Amino acid sequence: MSNKWKWMVLIVILLFPVQVIATTLTDDEPKTDISEEEKQRSTKMLRYKSNQYTQPEDEESSFEKDNSLDGYDRVAENDHLVLYVEESSLALKIENKQTGFIWNSGLIKGKEYNLNTMWSNMAHSAVTIDYIDGDKTSSESILANESEVSLKKKENGFSATIAFEESEITLQLDVLLDEGAIEVSVPHDKIVEGENKLATLRVYPFLGAVEGTDQDGYMFIPDGSGALMRFEEKQLASMSPYRASIYGEDRGFKRKKTETEEVVRVTPAHKVTLPVYGVTNGVDENAYVNVIAEGKNFADILAYPSGVSTDFHWITAQYNYRYQYYQPTSQNMSGFNVFQKDMNVFDIKERITFLNDEAANYVGMAQTYQQYLLENNMLNEGEDQVDIRLEFLGGEMKEGLLWNSVQPMTPVKDLPDYVKRLQQQGVEDMHVTYRGWSEGGLTGTLPEKFPLESKLGSNEEFKQVNDFFKNENVPLYYYTDYTKAYEGANGFSGRTDVARKINSETIASQGEEEAYFYLSPKKSLEIAKKDITKYEENEMRNLAVDTSANALFSDFNHQMKRPEVMSVYKTMFEELSANMESLALYQPNDYLLSETDRYLEIPMYSSNYNFVTDTVPFMQIVLKGYVPYYASFSNFHYNPVDEVLRMIEYGAYPSFYLTTEPSHELMHTPSEDLYTSEFKGWEKEIVDQYKKVKQSLGQVEGAKITNRKVHQTGVVEVGYSNGKAIVVNYTSENVKAAGIEVEAKGYQVIDRGNES
Repeated sequence: MSNKWKWMVLIVILLFPVQVIATTLTDDEPKTDISEEEKQRSTKMLRYKSNQYTQPEDEESSFEKDNSLDGYDRVAENDHLVLYVEESSLALKIENKQTGFIWNSGLIKGKEYNLNTMWSNMAHSAVTIDYIDGDKTSSESILANESEVSLKKKENGFSATIAFEESEITLQLDVLLDEGAIEVSVPHDKIVEGENKLATLRVYPFLGAVEGTDQDGYMFIPDGSGALMRFEEKQLASMSPYRASIYGEDRGFKRKKTETEEVVRVTPAHKVTLPVYGVTNGVDENAYVNVIAEGKNFADILAYPSGVSTDFHWITAQYNYRYQYYQPTSQNMSGFNVFQKDMNVFDIKERITFLNDEAANYVGMAQTYQQYLLENNMLNEGEDQVDIRLEFLGGEMKEGLLWNSVQPMTPVKDLPDYVKRLQQQGVEDMHVTYRGWSEGGLTGTLPEKFPLESKLGSNEEFKQVNDFFKNENVPLYYYTDYTKAYEGANGFSGRTDVARKINSETIASQGEEEAYFYLSPKKSLEIAKKDITKYEENEMRNLAVDTSANALFSDFNHQMKRPEVMSVYKTMFEELSANMESLALYQPNDYLLSETDRYLEIPMYSSNYNFVTDTVPFMQIVLKGYVPYYASFSNFHYNPVDEVLRMIEYGAYPSFYLTTEPSHELMHTPSEDLYTSEFKGWEKEIVDQYKKVKQSLGQVEGAKITNRKVHQTGVVEVGYSNGKAIVVNYTSENVKAAGIEVEAKGYQVIDRGNES
């Protein structure tokens, strides 16, 4: 705020003191609207039939099978699968030897489809590319122009060279059997370009595709906690397909929003943090799950429901070899779109595992992905024990007329008192996160973190509090961030230390009250190494790290694309993990799960797309028994009863965002949307939620989720590896399910014997 403006505000306040004081005294809590999304979820049974819940499976389901092999040659076989290929298109048929079911990557010969020539060629071709032809892009499939295919059989599969006729681009496709999976690869060093340049590539986009709405099954997409697109649903042709970049859009290429776009607030879709998707062809009959092992930094997941472009449901990954970006040519931001000159360098490697019978569903997909993470040291055995997450806001920056000040909300000495009060009421398991502990408060000070904010306590008081938590064996996490650098803050150079886009713009916040930049990852690593010494000096043993765990972007200020940025961030978190007792990360990407001791803010819903039919706890099934995970803050929930039931069903633990002072003290600060946080007002609810979760999830500590069944709308049973099962009843009536009666809005834990 400029000095001129501050003096103008001062004059207004002096002229109208009565009105200002009256407003301050009467507005105990800011009037904040509960999100429309949560209001919609509260409509009794309609809520549980919505796509934010999982629907019961059709017991009389069926799936049409096509076992014809005309035109296909058998190229490989092992104990699990038989691989067939059609040489002209490289279309596949994969036979599951346990069930006899044959998967098809293309179209059935002799059958008529409602597809034009372009779509028919793409559907049946192994590879379709988009390429840059002068100032336009064109698409080409193997079959489009009778491209030349040279196939070489191998012991466990084949390797094929594809010479696209029109684009004059050549590449290699490898397909190999590996136990119950196939590995599909496109090596980068085998791509040859001429005048035309490769933009995108899709490989086997119609594997498991289903025509029409008469078949049983679904596509799984990694949206939020997990989402299904059932085949019985047909969408309007005007609908958009699902398209999501793995790890979110690369902000190194993303165009800056206009002022008009910034004003329009749209609830953002969940970011994809797990590079995986799947398809069932008959639920509990046959399915596959595709783990994108390499190339995920440059991949999007595409899923088209029937009715959008074609009558098929189909899903695939699209790999971006060149992004299009906006190049400004003047200060008023006029310019033009242009493609990258240099190709993004990466290999494609997909591992497609075929599942059958009781594993042919989203639970089996999650367990397969979990096993993949374990085998690749991306997920570690951890201590998954029930506890409750309490985040306290220490201090927040408050803008003043002439200078900014700090609004203290929770002095550090209050934290032990709250822990003791909860312990006296039976809350034995908890951890605490402390925000806004740096000088200047929560907002506006990063990347600087020290000294400590004196309004919250002296250095000695901080050390005494740290000692208390250590002696009580209650983890105390200090909240921080290694990506944000606030405008006007110290500790970085706006010229050399800030990440930049390919068009030289800085990567910065948009539409937020306080402006900040993204630090170059190398600077983040440098700061983290220096901070470790300070943490040790101040006896700070645990960190809760935001943004850096889920932000992945290209930094052209230092000529680093996503793979290099990922490598630097992994190094940074390894350094922090080696020097701290514990790390809690906010919605980390999959490559940081091995460094995650606590997963914070786990998605509990999907993004509510119209084409989604069900929400499922895919992410929770992957993590349960390995990493404890925590739901969003309970003091923001519109329907706390249902939300606690959902935590019990999903295996998540409660969270609260709290303060000592009433939240109206945060008016005119960046945290003014924290509209209800006073500890004394939430103390009873904290105790109640802890006891419910302890009584239920406490009986499955350390166990893995093995199965999940929706008995009827709003009634769900979740089975665990220790033989226990939890049945949750969201409805307003008592129900009989799983051989027991479950009270309305209640749950039961039953013992089904040792399943491990």
